Amino acid sequence: MFGGARGAVIGLALVVALAGCSNGGDSGSGGGTGGSKGGARPVDSPLNPSQVAQAIPGKIAAPQGWHGGEPLVAQGGEAQEQCQLTARWSCAGVTAQASSEYSHGADVDAGFTLIAYDSVDNAKVGLKTLVADNHDKGGLKPLTVEAGADESDAYSKEEFGVVAMRVGTVVAMVVGQSLPADHDLTSFAKFQVERITTAATGKNPDA
Repeated sequence: MFGGARGAVIGLALVVALAGCSNGGDSGSGGGTGGSKGGARPVDSPLNPSQVAQAIPGKIAAPQGWHGGEPLVAQGGEAQEQCQLTARWSCAGVTAQASSEYSHGADVDAGFTLIAYDSVDNAKVGLKTLVADNHDKGGLKPLTVEAGADESDAYSKEEFGVVAMRVGTVVAMVVGQSLPADHDLTSFAKFQVERITTAATGKNPDA
């Protein structure tokens, strides 16, 4: 959906996850994103485009031995246009979208997608519609991924594993292909949640 050189990233993070996968199991809700229980948390406020760009994993944050390019970020009208083209999740309140990918040799990849919303309620609907769309397909195996997100849904198919999560006002998706035990789907999901949480506080996760 991003066009041009963006196809490789979206090919893993969206085409596989959204078109080829489904039937995930709800792995629970979190409260693990910081802040006092019942109180306002930074992640419950909308992230600005700069924070979204910081939250998406980039080249500098790649684990040793992994390789990644620069993240792709769209905001405002461009983000809305891209969202309308995907038709996989609710576009109401979308303010920014971002994606990136890491690779570790042949056919070992981790793809990341972030969808930022203008409110927690709109983000809840965004995740709900994403999960509902995924569950329209069949043949997937439910997974349990505890990453500290507010809500999550995870599943696998063949060599692919997918987790869709909500962290405050952000919906995140992590897709893994043939991931090794030391960098599995759960570890990358936790990594993504931590980056969103840090960026929401105004700090750069790569600092």
